[in-house]
Amino acid sequence: MGEVSKEEIDKGIAKIYKAVLETKNISAKYIIILALASLWVDAYDFAAFTFGIAPFKNTFPTMSAAEFGFAVAAVQIGATVGAFTGGWLNDRIGRRNMFILNMILFTLMAVGAGLSTSPIMFSVFRTLLGYALGADTATGFAYIFEYLEKNQRLFWSNLWQLQWYIMYLVTIAFVVVPFYFVTGNITDPILWRIIMFVGAGLSFIILLLRSRIPESVLWLAYQGKLATAKSILKKTYGIELNDVPDVDMEYRKVARDWRSLFSIYKKEKWRELVYCFNGNFEQSFEFYSFGFYFPYIITTLGLAGPLANIEGNAVYYSLGVIGGVATAYLTPKIGTKSQYVIGAFGAGISMILLGITLLLKLPFSLFVAWAGAFYFFHVIGPASQGMTSINAFFPAHQRGTAAGWGYFWVKLAASIGSFWAPIMFALVGVPNLTIILGIYAILTSLIGIVLGKDARTYKIPEYEVIEEKIKG
Repeated sequence: MGEVSKEEIDKGIAKIYKAVLETKNISAKYIIILALASLWVDAYDFAAFTFGIAPFKNTFPTMSAAEFGFAVAAVQIGATVGAFTGGWLNDRIGRRNMFILNMILFTLMAVGAGLSTSPIMFSVFRTLLGYALGADTATGFAYIFEYLEKNQRLFWSNLWQLQWYIMYLVTIAFVVVPFYFVTGNITDPILWRIIMFVGAGLSFIILLLRSRIPESVLWLAYQGKLATAKSILKKTYGIELNDVPDVDMEYRKVARDWRSLFSIYKKEKWRELVYCFNGNFEQSFEFYSFGFYFPYIITTLGLAGPLANIEGNAVYYSLGVIGGVATAYLTPKIGTKSQYVIGAFGAGISMILLGITLLLKLPFSLFVAWAGAFYFFHVIGPASQGMTSINAFFPAHQRGTAAGWGYFWVKLAASIGSFWAPIMFALVGVPNLTIILGIYAILTSLIGIVLGKDARTYKIPEYEVIEEKIKG
């Protein structure tokens, strides 16, 4: 280590940690938009392709049910693998490098998907596109927890669902509605290709903007790259730490082998892992087994015409926006655990009421009302709290891996849900499946009561280093 002692390095790391965790970042909004930009793209892709499912089927009318299910689920399958391997990679090669690589891959694969001439070709491109989404989302969550002050990180990370629902409304307003008024329908085969090309354009813009994003200061400091961390602190926070050694060295290695991919699975963390992973799985499973198929259900069951279908989606996506804002402001007041429990229970009751509405063939207005309630409770519940909590429970050198595993359970459920839903619709019917999903959500609420931990009161892992190395 030359002239710099181990004690000086340790104290320098602790001081950098303290500076980040206790300084409100003035560029938070800009960085959050760029760090979680994959969620904007993912949300666009989800919202748009829900309307693209029927046109895609019209393009390839002879494809089998298995080919159709795989084509729909391909992006989720890719994201499942991308989440945990991409999370590990961002601990290994850095958050910024992963941000750039992921958007390059997404852009190229979206173009390929839009030009596909068969369901199999489409599915291959969509799987690779999904890998980029899964890896990027895991990277984004780790990054914002390492860029923001300790209270900012909980507020901003809980806004991630808001991004989804705003993007749903933007997609309906600027893609689906114009297409409907130009063509007179929302089942024209060209629609899904347009959706893919627009996604490629969005990801390319994000790629250009991300070229200016700095590396995570906490990730750099943990490894001993203090000079680089100090430089970023000065540029992005306006903080000068003159008493921190001006050196870059390989003080610690991060995620150097595949064993580190499983480093978060510790006996003392089992409650946190079960709480977060079940919440992540449940919320995604209910969403992709049912919420994803809302436009398809409305069309195939003849609940409403094309324009009413669009209007209904706009209404309950708006409730998602309200829930997305509410959850961030509720966090400092009632905490993450309370929202997890209330949200899961409310979503469960809403789905049961939706199932009853479909069974009894009640008016479409009631379907829209219960769907709106579902989206609101879904957003404030495990959908927001699971990913926020898993990032709060692990330190900088494991946070990418932890975020990756957290999002792995989201996307595993999405893969299963989006693939099996058409099969279950045929086997048990849409209403019965909805009621079954509602019961699972209520059980998740009970699990949250028993195992849940509030991220507000959970000891920040980096503070163990700070308290040990900096007295007073």
